[in-house]
Amino acid sequence: MLKKAFILTIGLMVPALIYSQAETELAKRTNWEEIQTLKKRVSELDSLSRELLMKIEESEKEDEMRRLMEEAMALSTRKAEKEAASERKFHSALRQQSALNPNISLGGDYYAAYGTSKSEYNRIPSETSWGTGKIFLREMEFSLQAPLDPFTRGKVFFSFGQEGVCLEEGYMQWLNLPLNMNLKIGEYKTQFGKFNRIHDHALPQFERPLVLSNFFGFTTLKGFGVAANLLLPRITAHVNELDLEVISGGADRSFTSGGKHNLIYVVHFKNYYDLNRSTYFEVGFSGATGKNDSTETYRSLLGGIDINFRWAPPGRSKYRGVEWITEFLFSDREQAGFHTKTWGCFSSLQWRLNARWLMGVRVDYSQLPWNADLKEQGGAVCMDYWQSEFVFVRFQYTYIDRNFDEDDHRFILQTVWAMGPHKHEKY
Repeated sequence: MLKKAFILTIGLMVPALIYSQAETELAKRTNWEEIQTLKKRVSELDSLSRELLMKIEESEKEDEMRRLMEEAMALSTRKAEKEAASERKFHSALRQQSALNPNISLGGDYYAAYGTSKSEYNRIPSETSWGTGKIFLREMEFSLQAPLDPFTRGKVFFSFGQEGVCLEEGYMQWLNLPLNMNLKIGEYKTQFGKFNRIHDHALPQFERPLVLSNFFGFTTLKGFGVAANLLLPRITAHVNELDLEVISGGADRSFTSGGKHNLIYVVHFKNYYDLNRSTYFEVGFSGATGKNDSTETYRSLLGGIDINFRWAPPGRSKYRGVEWITEFLFSDREQAGFHTKTWGCFSSLQWRLNARWLMGVRVDYSQLPWNADLKEQGGAVCMDYWQSEFVFVRFQYTYIDRNFDEDDHRFILQTVWAMGPHKHEKY
């Protein structure tokens, strides 16, 4: 640019000086022919300077273009070298082995309970009571979870409790099969209602509702079998799911776990509705049937309706939220010469007050599945403090009114912790 400016300045100054000199000479000599000669020379010099400027500009443009081409070629070469280097991967046997390890989690569930009832039905741990007057270990849960390959995954849960070690769940799943189906085989909790599949440490209150404890016991309705989960075309709701399950085993309170052909057939049909961005609503229908005695002579038929409403504002679900779950359970139990028809229900409401505090309330009513004259009712109020997503503490008051035993006022302090990726999910 400096070169161009210098030449332009010279090109303009030279004609001006010549022209000035010509005027001076004209004043001295007043020779017309000489004046014309000088003007012609000025015009020739002006044309020459303009041609020089054009050649300089073209030369500078060619130099700039050549420089840009060289930079582009250099960048292309560096990119090719970088891509070639990224394709070179080095694997060690140690890294491959660690990638095959499953996700391992361990959780603890401790509680202290004090109850006013002095009867053994309330004070001694059993299928329907967690006991009072002591500090207890409810369970230590050890879980292993991993994808087996792109099409299957495996999950295993061991429970270490007051009665020793047991396999809580252990199964394999085939995913994304034809007809939008997932298939499961192994030991698992069935999809009956909303609470049956939830592990104890993830319940919204300390214990299971009375109707579920009376009809299934604390172990819930589970066994070894096969289950199919189908995502149906839209029928009655925004999402429709159908679960079909066959298990061997079950809870002795409604279905026998003995016998040679103790199969239980379970079905659950879920209807999911999106009310708005923050609210959804579910209605489910459950059914189960199987033999209820060890000789496999008599059959029980159970039906259930579950309703789930949840509100969680977008972007603030960690600080505000409401979940309401209500279930009704009906039983027709065949016995020698007659049928016993019983039922029960519960309604659970949980508020998220902020990031750390949750409040829960539950009301219960239940008859015993083998005698409609024996019944109990009550409720629970609890407050949960979440120290983090791995540790929470629960304070709970429970009242149970029975027509066949003492009433019970119970106070519970519970601590739950978890390490690993499993945490306290409701699964």
